[in-house]
Amino acid sequence: MSNLVTRVLVGLVGIPVIIGIVWFGGYVFNGTIMVLSWLALREFYMLAESKHAAANRSIAYVWSIVLQGVVAYATTTEWPWWNDTWLMLIMGAFVLGTLATLVAELWRERENSLLNTAITVMGVAYVTVSMSALMLMHAMPVSAFGDVTTFGVNGAALVLTTFVSVWAADTVAYFVGMAIGKHKLFPRVSPKKSWEGAIGGGLGATAAFAGMSALVMPSYPTMLAVIAGLIVGVAGPIGDLMESLLKRDAAIKDSSSVIPGHGGVLDRFDSMLLVAPVLLAYMLISMPFVWPLLSGQR
Repeated sequence: MSNLVTRVLVGLVGIPVIIGIVWFGGYVFNGTIMVLSWLALREFYMLAESKHAAANRSIAYVWSIVLQGVVAYATTTEWPWWNDTWLMLIMGAFVLGTLATLVAELWRERENSLLNTAITVMGVAYVTVSMSALMLMHAMPVSAFGDVTTFGVNGAALVLTTFVSVWAADTVAYFVGMAIGKHKLFPRVSPKKSWEGAIGGGLGATAAFAGMSALVMPSYPTMLAVIAGLIVGVAGPIGDLMESLLKRDAAIKDSSSVIPGHGGVLDRFDSMLLVAPVLLAYMLISMPFVWPLLSGQR
């Protein structure tokens, strides 16, 4: 069975599962994000081993669970959940985890203490914090992006739209790059990616976000949806290149083989690790402008 066929078959099973998890939301969604974060964090530390870095995995895994546990609980409280108390708790969890990593390194008796602690902290910042943005997006009330959704509750429609936009960007970029890709995008990091593919993927992401928004978030202004799609179209490929840079430095093709035909969790969520926090920031910043732009028509 070819790798492409395997990828398609896994996608046919995986995509409906992801949609179902997003629709259920709550503990199902947050629990899934925590598990995926743990797997991606594990893969990140495996990459770091090729550079002789010995991350403190025990600290990192506990730290990741505690940090996302605080985020998950914060999302169950009354909106807005970013009030001073929860911000302090989330920031405090990150700072305490960093300090715990440094303290624990005193007793590990390993070489490259600076590298070890830096890699441990970077893994949590790069993976756990970024994935937590999806939990926060899912918890956003419908009033944050309109007054009507046709999929799930709270921000489920927003998360689904984001996933579909990222998938569209990857798919369109792949086929456009295969068909007409001639100008290399970033050959030092990813020799096969082209500017033609990246532009096609960006347009695909924009069209997908705008189209999904009209379907599941009909009150969200078209202009803001187009801008959000452009953000996905730009941030997605950069997130992909970021992980490709790490893998190239580690001299490996895939972060793991946990997903047949697709590599590891880090490989599948590399774009989302940048898209989710950037898009969350955009949604929060644009909120004051949403209602003034609403006219009752798209």
